[in-house]
Amino acid sequence: MNFKKILIILPVIFMLVLGACGPDTQTDTAPETIPQLTLPPVIKEAVPTTGGEIVFPAPQQNPTALNPLKTKNVELYNMLSLIYEQPIRMGTDGKAQPELVETWEVDETGMTWTFHLRKGVQWQDGQGEMTSDDIQYTVEELIKLSNEESNYVYNKEAIASWNAPDEYTFQISQYSPGYDAVYFMTFPVLCKAYCESENIDTAKPVGTGPYQIAEFDMDEQVSFEVNPSWWKQAPYIQKLTAICIPNHDAEMYQFEQNLLDIVTTSSLTVDTYQKYQEIEYKDYLTQYYDCLVPNINGIFGDVNLRQAVAYGLDKREVVSKALLGHAVATDYPVSPDSYLSGGSSKIYEFNQQKAKELLELSGWKDLDSDGLAENVQGDNISEMTINLLIPANGEDTYRMDVAQNIDSQLLECGINVDIIEKEPAEYKTSLESGNYDLALCTFYMDINPDITNIVGTGGEHNYGNFSDPLLDGLLTNCVTAISEDTLKEAYSAMEDQFLAQMPHVGLYYRTNALLYNATLNIADNFRDRNLFLSIPQWYIYVEEPEA
Repeated sequence: MNFKKILIILPVIFMLVLGACGPDTQTDTAPETIPQLTLPPVIKEAVPTTGGEIVFPAPQQNPTALNPLKTKNVELYNMLSLIYEQPIRMGTDGKAQPELVETWEVDETGMTWTFHLRKGVQWQDGQGEMTSDDIQYTVEELIKLSNEESNYVYNKEAIASWNAPDEYTFQISQYSPGYDAVYFMTFPVLCKAYCESENIDTAKPVGTGPYQIAEFDMDEQVSFEVNPSWWKQAPYIQKLTAICIPNHDAEMYQFEQNLLDIVTTSSLTVDTYQKYQEIEYKDYLTQYYDCLVPNINGIFGDVNLRQAVAYGLDKREVVSKALLGHAVATDYPVSPDSYLSGGSSKIYEFNQQKAKELLELSGWKDLDSDGLAENVQGDNISEMTINLLIPANGEDTYRMDVAQNIDSQLLECGINVDIIEKEPAEYKTSLESGNYDLALCTFYMDINPDITNIVGTGGEHNYGNFSDPLLDGLLTNCVTAISEDTLKEAYSAMEDQFLAQMPHVGLYYRTNALLYNATLNIADNFRDRNLFLSIPQWYIYVEEPEA
């Protein structure tokens, strides 16, 4: 397996305005003034209305990457998702959702999966109906690509064969039981007839999605219009325009100048762009998981010390101070919003006393009341000092802020931390050679939640050299499960063992933000790799007309 690569309540102040009282001296012709109750004006509910346009930045990507199977740029992936659809889509909760495939089942061996296609789905530009021939063509094109050329081939090693028994059925056989075929079927589907007559790397993209291309110039802009033959409810927004902009700073400037309607950013100071009733933002979860990897061949071969670090860290405080709240705390590599994760219910409770007790169990205790834990070996007394390896990044310094927060928190437990910052190449060398005690690492987790690669014995990116036969067996159970129920059961058992052994001290999943014009109603439930999935449900606020 390859490297694993988120109602604003507008306060309405009700003011009671009392009418002025009449004079003390009353006359027959001047009745007493009755206090009047003045209500605020009725605020009309915004209603979905068809029409309007959204302008957003086009990804800065060489046009030769327009083949969606070769897309490795997240921004281009999201733009092309307006045009192309997948047989199966993974929801934000990690569950497989039908798209071009309507239903599927697996045989008793757990190795042969049968997918039943949705009938009547039409290709754009009058290319006819989507059938199993298109699925088979796409699979065969995908299999030709290497891991470096495509983000969609991570499961291809599990696929033994495939066939299309009829126009609306597609089958995949695996080498071993498991859910791999379902994860594999998340590629964008190509139109066979169109691709065989065009150079798909540079030609105008043609798919089955909610929008189709009206004007196409990847050096200037791409204009989208509603696909009239889309098989779902038609989008409200009728036109989308992607403008080519040279860099992210220029994107943010143009957004501030109201030349763009939406823009994404990883800036931790995104709050400063928010303007009441003009600009809003929504955080969304990314696939970037940050953790502390302990070197099992050093002092952290002791599980008590790994657990002590986990108990000694207030991860929510790290998120609040170092990332200004733009992350979600976790102990575990599986996304906290996945149905396969215990989520916040299983986060290690911040407990410095528990951390000190675990240190003492391993022979580390503050003997001289200087605040640091010591260990006595014969005539030698050692203070608890560890090094924390982090990568240097001149443009994004948040990792140093994270490291400094970790340093100050662990010091409260008696652990002194030396932060070692190294340039990326040197950092990688130190990480792979085990020249560290703890390493702050970032993993990009893919839609397949299998974590064998980063914590399983001999895993390519198991940098800490962790090994646990029981965890390995539970990881195998996760890989071979063939239904949502068995997957949930297998991942729950594996998570318990993970948290008991702590091959990683999980920290958080990063969030990015979608900034948008406040006249837009933005549907929720999007992630960094399905950012535009809900655009057909977006609409521009229009006040309901007076009755």
